[in-house]
Amino acid sequence: MGGNKNSSEWINLNNKEPSKTSYFFLEHVCKARIDLHIESGRHGCDQEINVYLAGLLTSLIASTTFIQHKPYISVFDHDIRNYLEAHPGLRNEFVVYRDNADFSLVSAGLFSGDNHRGSYHHIVISDKIDFGKIAIYYSMAASALTQLQGTQHSLVSVLDSMSKYLEEIYQILRYAAVTYFDMVEKISDASLYHLEMELAEEGKKILYREKVDEYLKLYSDYKAAPTEQLKIEINNVTRELKNMNDQFKGECLE
Repeated sequence: MGGNKNSSEWINLNNKEPSKTSYFFLEHVCKARIDLHIESGRHGCDQEINVYLAGLLTSLIASTTFIQHKPYISVFDHDIRNYLEAHPGLRNEFVVYRDNADFSLVSAGLFSGDNHRGSYHHIVISDKIDFGKIAIYYSMAASALTQLQGTQHSLVSVLDSMSKYLEEIYQILRYAAVTYFDMVEKISDASLYHLEMELAEEGKKILYREKVDEYLKLYSDYKAAPTEQLKIEINNVTRELKNMNDQFKGECLE
């Protein structure tokens, strides 16, 4: 496969004909279904799910959509809950749960088995794929979208089906990745370990900045209208910040 400058098209090296990248992935998702004897038509939204999976795969190489900075992406449920508590609303619920489900599915389908001994990823994440959690995320995204736009929106049915048939969808994605695609370049264990540690440190810095912003907002609210609840929240955040950085100058309120 050869891509052009914006990666929206590829060149078939057999016949030299250009084609959309999404068509390439869609074709091979369908081939994976056939090889696995999970042909489209078994469930109501199979064709739409094929297109959805092709879109996920295309997003990995055709744009920064999948890998752009998304502070709400996390392997930990409490991080996601904390983000949604700080950013409430059905629109955010839909985006956060769908993107976390997509990220977990693609990570498991394309990159599982690439951990190494001593890997930060290996230490904090179980080797077993949590299908239940990913399915719940898709279900919650479907629920939020239903409340936003009603049950007639086509994506509602797709997300709901992704939730119901997740293990089957994982098999299709994994088979296509292993059999047809070569999307992961292997690097040494030492290089990967250092890269993961750098990413972990960057994640801690982002979380610290967000906590400082939270502290400043709470303190501003407290100065404007002091309440016992705000005082408790400020003291809790203050203790968290001191645990993260012993140089933090804020003090708990008396």
